[in-house]
Amino acid sequence: MWMKQVFEERSMDFERICKTRIRIGIGVVFLGALAVLVVGLSQGDLPIRYLKEGTREFIANFYLWMGIGLMAGGLVKIAKGRRLLRNPDLKRKQEIMETDERNRELGLRCWAYSGYTMFLLLYLGILASGFVSATLAWVLLTVSGVYGLLLILFRMILQRRM
Repeated sequence: MWMKQVFEERSMDFERICKTRIRIGIGVVFLGALAVLVVGLSQGDLPIRYLKEGTREFIANFYLWMGIGLMAGGLVKIAKGRRLLRNPDLKRKQEIMETDERNRELGLRCWAYSGYTMFLLLYLGILASGFVSATLAWVLLTVSGVYGLLLILFRMILQRRM
């Protein structure tokens, strides 16, 4: 159903989309709180205490600020969705903007161009990473391989659906 709404020209129930975005925002806030909770608990007996001091501080700060960022982003998503649902004029304006054929086509092309550019940058990173670290090269190779498999998978799914 989601793929039909994104890739086909049929009308979309915008109110339902707004409610789904609010639920996603709640989930993102929950994930952010979970990340902050992991940092809070890591001061005790979690495996993070067995890492070196500099690494431990980096990971703790990473999860803390990632969690704070996720919670802030989720709250913004929730507030925007609720504001759209409460204001019919704003909701109609946003619905027209999101369902406009030109805007949808621009969005799809943007995803395509950014995806191909990311694949090219991964390839260039793989070429350069061999001079830096074998581990980095293997990580980038793995990410590139998974990315390529996802491209093939979605191509097959879209060919069957469209």
